[in-house]
Amino acid sequence: MFLTKTEQKQIKNQLKYTVDFSIDGGHTNFERARAYINTDGGSISCFKIHLKSSFFELTHQNILGSLLALNIKRETIGDILPEESVFYIISELDSFILQEFTSIGNSPIVLEQIDGRFIKRTETLEENKAFVDSLRLDLIVSKLAKCSRKDAAFLIESELIQLNHSPVTKTSKTVEENDIISIRKKGRFKIINTKKTSKKGKIILIYGKFI
Repeated sequence: MFLTKTEQKQIKNQLKYTVDFSIDGGHTNFERARAYINTDGGSISCFKIHLKSSFFELTHQNILGSLLALNIKRETIGDILPEESVFYIISELDSFILQEFTSIGNSPIVLEQIDGRFIKRTETLEENKAFVDSLRLDLIVSKLAKCSRKDAAFLIESELIQLNHSPVTKTSKTVEENDIISIRKKGRFKIINTKKTSKKGKIILIYGKFI
């Protein structure tokens, strides 16, 4: 199964002094990854999506939604890179995916299994800036979602927020640089820089929204 960034950090902390292990996501700058004990990795497949319609656009959401519609678990799916038209999945599902994953929405597709080890993620971000008093998750979400702090807390407590691909319900959780925050119906955001402060002592939050 693929692990989120949070789960990867937990595995590293638990195993770093006990056994030889590796963490691999199938390509160079992965987000989701599998953990391997006493081996260098493997058992991750990469598929390239070829659209039959030139009028259809691949997105992270429509690829993931179509895969989950096949009744497979989210944990079996690795990174989805819509700009490269590829996704990663556990190799145990190769035959099933080739046979059953034939369309995204109403658009027919053809899959090609490829070597995805050297594919690099293309991040297209719409960069923005905000001023915050702290890096508490509820404050950050209120800026990203352009809502009140009370509404941001409700989103977090309702499990509508993911931090580094893991659900989070603690409003006081501290956000760090390079964290990925997913907000239901609002999109995915990346925290780029938190080191600068304004003349009034506020943190200048530089973040990007995935396009």
